Amino acid sequence: MSAKWVGRAILVALGVLFALRIVQLRGQGLLHVATPRGSLAPDVAGPLLVGDRFRLSDERGHPVVLVFWAPWCGPCRAELPGVERVSRTLAAAPHSARIIAVDTEGNRDTALEAQAKLGLTMPIVLDDGSAAAAYQVTMIPQTVIVDRTGRVASLIRGSASEDELMRAIERVEKP
Repeated sequence: MSAKWVGRAILVALGVLFALRIVQLRGQGLLHVATPRGSLAPDVAGPLLVGDRFRLSDERGHPVVLVFWAPWCGPCRAELPGVERVSRTLAAAPHSARIIAVDTEGNRDTALEAQAKLGLTMPIVLDDGSAAAAYQVTMIPQTVIVDRTGRVASLIRGSASEDELMRAIERVEKP
C-alpha cells in the first residue's frame, strides 16, 4: 500500500471520528443547533429601550421578526438600516408583521447610542441573555421569523438584504 493511500485512510478515519464526536456532543446537549423551523418559538420577554416591556406571546395573531444584534457588531450595524426600512414598510397595510430588534448586549446606553446613530425607530428589546439562549444564538446578526401561530417559520443566520428579509416576511404573512 502506498503512502498516498495510507494518508487518505487516516484522513477518512479522522473525519469519521470528528462526525461521531459532534453527534456525541449534541446528544449531551453541549453542541446546540438553532431553534428548528416548525418548532414552537420560545416565549421571550424583556424591557424595551423605549416603552415598557416586550413579550413574544403577547404578539400571537401576527408574524414577529426577531433580529438579534449588538451595538459593537459591524455586520449588525451595517444590516440594521435596511431592517429599519423594512420595519417602516411593514407599518402600512396590508402588512401585519412586526420587527423587534433584540440587543444581545442588553446595555441601555450603548443601545440608545446605536439607535440614535442609525436612526432606528423599530422596537428594541434589551436582552439579559435569556432570549439569545432560548433561540441558541451563536452568531449575530441572526433573524428568527415567528409565524402568527407562534412557530418558527424561518431562520436567517448572518446579514440579510432588505429584499431577502421582505420575501421571508411576506411568505409568513400569507394566510
